[in-house]
Amino acid sequence: MRDLRAIKTYQQKGSKKRSFIVATSIIIIICLNQLGLEWKDFIPNENGYKVIKRFALAALSPATDYQSTGIPDSAPPYYHKIIGSLWRTLQYATCAMSIAILIGITLGFFCSKSWWPPARHSRSLHILHRLIHRIARTIITFGRSIHELLWALLFITALGTSPFAAIMALAIPYGCTLAKVFSEIIDEQDTSNSQCLKAHGALSLSSWLFGMLPSAIPDLISYALYRYECAIRSAAILGFVGITTIGYHIKTSFDDRFYNELWTLLYSLLILLIIVEKISSYCRHKINTPLTIHKKTQKLDPTTTKRIDKIKYLNKQSNKKISLYIIATCLGILTIIAWNTGEPIFSKLSSEQRAINLERFLTKEITPQPVRESGNWLDSIPWAKKLLLDQGLYAAIQTLYIATSAIIIAFFLGLISIPLAAKSLNKEHYRGVALGLTKTKTYIRKASSLLTKAILMLTRSMPEYLLAFILLGILGPTAWPLILGLAIHNYGIIGRLGGEILDNADHNNAKITAAHGANTNQIYLFTLLPTVFNRLLLYFFYRWETCIREATVMGMLGISSLGFLIKDSRARDNADEMFFYILLGACLVMIGDILSDIVRTRLRTA
Repeated sequence: MRDLRAIKTYQQKGSKKRSFIVATSIIIIICLNQLGLEWKDFIPNENGYKVIKRFALAALSPATDYQSTGIPDSAPPYYHKIIGSLWRTLQYATCAMSIAILIGITLGFFCSKSWWPPARHSRSLHILHRLIHRIARTIITFGRSIHELLWALLFITALGTSPFAAIMALAIPYGCTLAKVFSEIIDEQDTSNSQCLKAHGALSLSSWLFGMLPSAIPDLISYALYRYECAIRSAAILGFVGITTIGYHIKTSFDDRFYNELWTLLYSLLILLIIVEKISSYCRHKINTPLTIHKKTQKLDPTTTKRIDKIKYLNKQSNKKISLYIIATCLGILTIIAWNTGEPIFSKLSSEQRAINLERFLTKEITPQPVRESGNWLDSIPWAKKLLLDQGLYAAIQTLYIATSAIIIAFFLGLISIPLAAKSLNKEHYRGVALGLTKTKTYIRKASSLLTKAILMLTRSMPEYLLAFILLGILGPTAWPLILGLAIHNYGIIGRLGGEILDNADHNNAKITAAHGANTNQIYLFTLLPTVFNRLLLYFFYRWETCIREATVMGMLGISSLGFLIKDSRARDNADEMFFYILLGACLVMIGDILSDIVRTRLRTA
């Protein structure tokens, strides 16, 4: 009876997975239809083929000097330009992360509930804590709902183009994201140590500080390192709004059709991103690898001398993590250098002039035009209603269609690549069970796995905005470049995370399947994938939320969406309309965030 019940439950779960696949397939067809896209639009026109040919040939011969013939003799060498733009990209990301970590720690503390004393001790104090928690949550939700490019536009409009605008444009959304994740990591820690300290008379805050926070530090550092990788990618694309990072030179090289220069810049950016990712991955692996005692040491008798031997062994192992201290020291030195070298962080304007400009921006420029004329804020209601109904609502829906189409494509491609990205499915033996592959098939499988991992690394390293910008020049002005730019980048992320999930899954049933003669594809499709499908869906909805945020700004490339309206308003010097559309985009992201959280919560419960 129990076996029949288990089979029925398994069939119900399989039915839900099939329903999800069918539903997403229908949704993507609807989205593409509403965007007015056809599959023939995916095929480049004659001019697009010429661009592809020149672009591909240039990849084989990247420039070592300027392509333009109008460069004066006094101009610095070409490699100075590359090194300088890479340094500014790294500099802005480093400075921004130093601020973002402070924001994340501060707001993350107020967003966490684990340090609260029990409500029965003081009801008024508990109400105060809930109020502070709600205010902090609202701040971080709003801060990370506005894309860093949009923050850059706001700071540039208010204070002018300067490194400070770039740094704060990155620091605010990244700080708010760190705060959200930091609070969740801390709240999910084991409370046994904290409860033990409370039982011995410690206060709630003290027991939290010494009982829960230390166990969360490795995960906090790991996530901060991951966000540092993302900050470098984001700093690169700030060049598309006039800040002189490497993205600025990529844009001008592509516009001038200097494809050899473009590839040199792309290769340089990729090398930087891959180096940072490898260092970050190494640090995360070291931080999250627990110290273990060797089997020979475990067999020793528990005498005093033998305990000393164990301590010496653990100390010897901990010394292997000395590289972490070296890397941490280098990051500290890099942060100090980033804040104190190159162009002054603040613009050349005096502090008084900056204050005047900021006041004018806050009190006049972003104030709705009817309010500036009448002084009555009620006049902003029909103004906002007109903007929303005329163009805003349509652009917001288009943005939602683009984001949804992109994440579905990325998810389906990721499902195909996950078995090749997982280490456990690309060996001669699966958990000690021979798979019956010939040497030739084993080599082919391993080569395919290495190629897939390389593709996943390249796709997730390239910023989606940059991918969309390049594809726009190849495919023409349709929504396809935006969808593909988002899909390619998220495919790399989902493929990598999916491979890690597969390696960390329970392999007992899969091992039995392998023992009965199943090949790797059958093991993946019929045993492992059903086991990890819910966890993959968690990442699907998380990345969908991120895609909405990214799609909001991609319209700045000239495709109908909220980003297009923002760019158009800025070009017409209508800062009030620009600010309205930025707020509308933030509302769209917050709605997506809420829906994503609801679905992920239900999936975790399931």
